[in-house]
Amino acid sequence: MFKGLAFGTIAAALILALGSTTAVAQDHIFALSYFSNAHTRNAPDGVLRLVNDGTVSDASPAGDLCASIYVFDSAELLNECCSCRITPNGILSLSVNTNLTSDTVTGRIPTRGIIKVVSSTPVAGRCESAAEAPQTGIRGWLTHVQKGTGTRFSQTEEELTDSFYSTLEAADLVEDCQFILFIGNAGICSCIDSHQ
Repeated sequence: MFKGLAFGTIAAALILALGSTTAVAQDHIFALSYFSNAHTRNAPDGVLRLVNDGTVSDASPAGDLCASIYVFDSAELLNECCSCRITPNGILSLSVNTNLTSDTVTGRIPTRGIIKVVSSTPVAGRCESAAEAPQTGIRGWLTHVQKGTGTRFSQTEEELTDSFYSTLEAADLVEDCQFILFIGNAGICSCIDSHQ
């Protein structure tokens, strides 16, 4: 009985410690998720939905935030990037097929990959992926398209996973996006709301 009680106490302490570690890591600046079955015959389109929660201010332009978006293919290459302005309490809906993966810098259209989003303030009044000033306030959700039986697909939606935004990750994303912006003829995703 003593062993069972001691084990239960250790397990409870471990669960509490892991729970508190997760909470500390959440800063709501950097979030990510995956997309799958994009540009696949008979499959529905995935949608990235982003909102400005009004943390900074509930008035525009003081509370405007930028959602810097980075789209990677399954080979871990940055395919597209852009930074979209979202006003306080505003929502932006972007199509995975049309807005985020249709004009890749690689020239290949990915069917699966990773989408990363950085919440930031405008720099000199503009949203630019290559010049971020991280700021909490953008929240997001992404629909996932899963292959079913035959030609059927199903969709689920989940909140983007909040992650730790390291200085190395920040530098790498900005550098890669600067290269895409320098080339300038492909790889820039669209911020035009798809209203889905």
